[in-house]
Amino acid sequence: MKELGQLKNFLGLDVDRTSERIFMCQQKYAKDLLERFGMLECKSNSTPMEPNVKICTHKGKDLEDATMYRQLVGSLIYLTLTRPDISYAVGVMSRYMKNPNKPHLEAVRQILRYVKSTIDYSLLYRKGEDCKLVGYCDADYAEDHDTRRSTTGSNGNSREYMVDTIDE
Repeated sequence: MKELGQLKNFLGLDVDRTSERIFMCQQKYAKDLLERFGMLECKSNSTPMEPNVKICTHKGKDLEDATMYRQLVGSLIYLTLTRPDISYAVGVMSRYMKNPNKPHLEAVRQILRYVKSTIDYSLLYRKGEDCKLVGYCDADYAEDHDTRRSTTGSNGNSREYMVDTIDE
């Protein structure tokens, strides 16, 4: 095994580490994702998902080939490594991987438009004394329009930095 030095880039994840901080971003990965799916020149969006949107399994025409939808959602799941702001929307859209339809694809494109407008978002962890862990949790009641199941989301923060997020 050979020493390769400090990690700079790993599978589209850029890492910049100093003695005072760790900076992680996927800006190039996000740009490549937009280019790959023909959305580099699309209009930007200020939210990853429309407020109060009702996404259902059987609303709209099924996609003839779901491959692109699955590739998009899978790529967005990987992007959530440094983009917890999209994790809820991506989690919702991942529920429809088996049989996506046109409204689902449009909702995923909405996430991509949001990614375009926030392409420089990243994670920054600074060295500090106080390492207190704080958790937040929220839930809805029977929000899933198909199954009437509830959705729960939580995140854990150390100081003001997010260290964990879960959307179920």
